[in-house]
Amino acid sequence: MTNAEFENLVKKLETKAGEKPNLYRFKVLLFTGLGYGYVLFFLGLLLFLLGISVAMFADGEFTFGNIKVLLITGTLSFFIVKALIVKIERPEGYYLQHGEAPELEKKIKQISLQLKTPEIHAIVLNSEFNAAVTQIPKYGLIGKKQNILMIGMPLLTALSREQFTSVLAHELAHISYSDTAMGAKIYRVRRTWGRLMDSLERNEQFGTFLFRRFFQWYYPRFDAYTFVMARQEEYKADRAAARVTTAETVRDTLCTISVAAPYYYNDYYNQLFEDCAKTDSVPKPYTNFREKILGIEKLQAESYLNSELEAESYVTDTHPCLSDRLKAIGMNPAFTKGKDSAVDYFFANSDAILQHFNELWVVFNEEHWKEQIQEYNASKQRYEEIADKTVDDLDGMLEKAGLTQEFAGMEAASLVYRQIIDTFPANDQSAAAYLALGEIYVQQKTTAEEGVQLIQLAIEADWECKLPGLELLCDYYYSTEQTAAFEAARAELEEWADIVEQADEECDFIHHNDLFIPHDKPESEIIKGVEQITSHPEIIRAYLVRKVITSIPDRKQYLLALKVQMLKGPDQEEFEELLIEKYVNELYALENTSIIILNGKDDLAKNIRKVNGSVIFSVIKTVQAS
Repeated sequence: MTNAEFENLVKKLETKAGEKPNLYRFKVLLFTGLGYGYVLFFLGLLLFLLGISVAMFADGEFTFGNIKVLLITGTLSFFIVKALIVKIERPEGYYLQHGEAPELEKKIKQISLQLKTPEIHAIVLNSEFNAAVTQIPKYGLIGKKQNILMIGMPLLTALSREQFTSVLAHELAHISYSDTAMGAKIYRVRRTWGRLMDSLERNEQFGTFLFRRFFQWYYPRFDAYTFVMARQEEYKADRAAARVTTAETVRDTLCTISVAAPYYYNDYYNQLFEDCAKTDSVPKPYTNFREKILGIEKLQAESYLNSELEAESYVTDTHPCLSDRLKAIGMNPAFTKGKDSAVDYFFANSDAILQHFNELWVVFNEEHWKEQIQEYNASKQRYEEIADKTVDDLDGMLEKAGLTQEFAGMEAASLVYRQIIDTFPANDQSAAAYLALGEIYVQQKTTAEEGVQLIQLAIEADWECKLPGLELLCDYYYSTEQTAAFEAARAELEEWADIVEQADEECDFIHHNDLFIPHDKPESEIIKGVEQITSHPEIIRAYLVRKVITSIPDRKQYLLALKVQMLKGPDQEEFEELLIEKYVNELYALENTSIIILNGKDDLAKNIRKVNGSVIFSVIKTVQAS
């Protein structure tokens, strides 16, 4: 089934589910049973044949046919039983003890009474920006289910007391509607099929054909049926949350999450790093997040919210898009910062729990953090060296502008960017300055028009500026309600994003029929690259060429092709993979360069050798020269 066919099937099923939801749910149960039934039927048949074979052996009939039947039925039965045993592991994290969150326990009981949900047996805190409920049978597949509520600390710290109450109601509503129990069944069927097919095909079992054809028909349809039901449950859970709190609270919660989540993953840690680097202090990411959310700039918050509102519901995510969820509860979007803190209200000792997560984060990130601090200090020292110096060359001015923006702010950096633009025309070397100044200018009414012009010049001059430039234009046109210009920019952005994706694939995939031309890298970079190559004695020859990227001809992508002394033996493929991984980490002087080993790739090697000046290193040449 193709993606288009799957999407069309989902749309048809959504109509049926909307007309008769109870009947649709019953059909999903039957369809789930069909998956189990098919597997269990063949398991029963195989066990029956296995029993006959064992009985014949017991009677002394040691024929080749009996042995073959015994081996086949025994092996297939083993893999099927193994696939059926799908154990759902308890989630990892910080399990709250009784009394650590008395108000949270009280609120959960209140909501459970209102929505008629079963008991929550455990609450576990983790580092995800999410919340969920999972049900785990006590004995793997059978037994009384344990309901575990998972709460992400970043989510909890971003929300107010009422907003987090609506999240609790949403998650508990899933149990009220038996969504989680049904989800567990669906999870097990998916895992059963995946494990079964993987085991059979990986071990090249004779009976794989018994399952493959049915699996190819069944699984995409099962996925479509369960997808529609899962999305319905999200709408139901939102309505339940609105009954427990209010529709306005659910709206505020959804919009806050739409701002806080992308901010947390995209920008927060960069800002935290800068703050800690300046004060040489140890980061406290979970303690500081609430403060940062409350202090987020209006323009930045609107940008995140608008981006989420532009997104559409699609078949890759059972959660509906923000605009559809707001429409379902009859609300228009609005971002309101909550005044109180859910963490402080629901926990008896919120500081201790936050500190636990702070310390855990430092344990896992300390080494990387220290490296960043060293780089930051080196950049700061460099900025202090050149801040008051006059720089005339383009590279030096770009460096000064970037460092000025980092350490002195946008207003000071805009003066340096202005100097670059007044001195150098827009081209692929200076386009970054045009884009940076354009981004600064569009944020102010008096300079917005010039900012748009600068962004457009950057887009035309350098393909690398086109994607971020179009995103800036979309944000600007949307915020200023220029509908026609926004739609045109968005259409161009979507088209260009597809082209960039095609170019990425071209860069990642190397074929012997690719078009290669002489590289244009500076001699200084080649010298550094060769120095790194010579530290690997197994490399006997190195070629460097530029690959022509047909989707974006201006994009510079290079290929470092290596002839290597390989170990003889059956594990050459594994050895080559290890070498590639090693070279990617250690041969980094050559930028925008893919690495490939030429051994056994005669057609590719022949194509590369045709390119003038492709050889940058050769053991033979070195010996002759010496």
